Amino acid sequence: MRATVRVLLASVLTTLGLTIAVATPALASAPAPFCESGASQFYCDATSTGTTTWTVTWYSGSVGTFTTAGPTLFAGCPSSNIGLPVRVNYSYFDGSVTQYSDTGRFTCRSGPWQ
Repeated sequence: MRATVRVLLASVLTTLGLTIAVATPALASAPAPFCESGASQFYCDATSTGTTTWTVTWYSGSVGTFTTAGPTLFAGCPSSNIGLPVRVNYSYFDGSVTQYSDTGRFTCRSGPWQ
């Protein structure tokens, strides 16, 4: 039923010469953070200025949000995530617009820093 409604709506809009604007996610405007891990901890460095909001997505899919006063984040890896991949990105306000980073990746390591 929903598919039929969408097809009919698209057909009517096409007949009227109208188009539908589709929202797209914001493009990253800052580079991905540099991250490394060791001793069950991790360190990430951004190119942000001022307050930085970090989003860390663990292998399980759970998400942690951290706010730092500057461009670095230092935190511990949950024991359930040791040896597993992590994704991280950040955002900050540059005075006129919120800047969003590409996604960085690292593995939570219990051994030497890498």
